[in-house]
Amino acid sequence: MFRFSSSQRLLLVLGFTLILLSVSLNRISGLWDRYSREDPVVWQQLTITPGPDTRISSLDEMTLVLRSTANTHARLTLFVRENDDSRPRDLVKNLCGRDSCVYRALDDERLDGAIADYVSGTPFRIVLMQLPDSEVWLEYKGPAEELDTFDSFIGAIVTQNGEQPVTGAER
Repeated sequence: MFRFSSSQRLLLVLGFTLILLSVSLNRISGLWDRYSREDPVVWQQLTITPGPDTRISSLDEMTLVLRSTANTHARLTLFVRENDDSRPRDLVKNLCGRDSCVYRALDDERLDGAIADYVSGTPFRIVLMQLPDSEVWLEYKGPAEELDTFDSFIGAIVTQNGEQPVTGAER
C-alpha cells in the first residue's frame, strides 16, 4: 500500500486545505462583505448604516459620501452648510438658469428639496435636500432610477434628525 512520511502527509493536508479554501473563497468573501458593512458610523450626531447596496466612499468632519455598489455614478453626499437664507430650490433654480437642466420641486414632505434633471446626452439627476431644522444637507448625483437605492437610508436620516432635541439657538 501507500506509505507516506509525516512531511508528505503534512503537504497533503495543506494541499487539500488550499483546495477547499479556493472553492469556498467566494462564499467567505460574501460573508466578510456582509459582516463588514453592518458597522454603523456616527457623523454629525447621526448614526449612518450603509445598506447592502451602498458603501461609504469618503468620510470627514464636514462631508460623508455614499456610493451605490450597483452603479458607480450614483452617489449621495451628506454635508454641513451653515444656516443662511438659501433654500435648495433657490440653488437648483440658479443652477438650471446657468445650465441646460429642468427644474422640479422635490415631492417629499419630509425634506425641503429640489431636482435638476439633465436630459441632453446621458440622463442625469441632481437632487438637493435639506434636513428640517438642521445644517445637514443631502445631495444626490446620478441616474434618476438609482435614487431609490438611497431612499431607505434618507428615511432613516430624516427619522434620526426628527428625534434630536432642538435647542433655542438652533431655531
